[in-house]
Amino acid sequence: MAPDRHPPRAHGFTLVEMAIVLLILTLLAGSLTAGIASHMARRAEAATDAALDEARDALLGHVVRKGYFPCPAKSATDGAEDREDPRKCRKNVGLLPWATLGIAGVDGWSRRLRYAVAREYVWDIRHTVVGEKANLADGDIDIKTRNIDGTELFLTTDGGRTPVVILSHGANGLGATDQDGNTLAPPTGSDEAHNAGPDGRLFYARSPSENPGAPGGAFDDRVSWLSPNLIAHRLISAGRLP
Repeated sequence: MAPDRHPPRAHGFTLVEMAIVLLILTLLAGSLTAGIASHMARRAEAATDAALDEARDALLGHVVRKGYFPCPAKSATDGAEDREDPRKCRKNVGLLPWATLGIAGVDGWSRRLRYAVAREYVWDIRHTVVGEKANLADGDIDIKTRNIDGTELFLTTDGGRTPVVILSHGANGLGATDQDGNTLAPPTGSDEAHNAGPDGRLFYARSPSENPGAPGGAFDDRVSWLSPNLIAHRLISAGRLP
């Protein structure tokens, strides 16, 4: 019998086939990683919005029970309000006093929520009433936004300044404080810098932008506030005001 001059071809991948398989696996892994990252980002944003809502509810509950808003926290590791005397806070902007409110007080990235409160609202709320219709005095905090061309606009006016602001420094965390008391890198954009600044009388709330060259710089802070009208409604409903 003549020997077989054409032995069976060995089964296996050629280098080209291996390269194609690796390319496909790389593309699939990249797509999966991007999908997971996007999902995690949405979860963190939703958790942050829920934390801001919880903070608003806890603050309104506090003013109904106690008759005044709490001061900011003593520190990033001590969540009790930092009160100098019954009528005055040692500071009016800082971190949300989570221990006093009985909540976690962190955003979806496990960073402390920031908090600012008007000076007139940290003692007996009845002393802020003006006129005969139980109208609460305006706060002393302004909120600004920007329109599509970057022009600044007030979300609050002389007749509607807010007394309470709560915010998260967003995914980039610039200017935020973590639960261990570490302050992260300062913001590079002017709007985020205002939100992280020591004055606490002006905040920006606008659409997110990753463009550092945009008016006001890159921005991903998530900002919430309580208007005097909402506070008055809650107090009247609870029988705290006439």
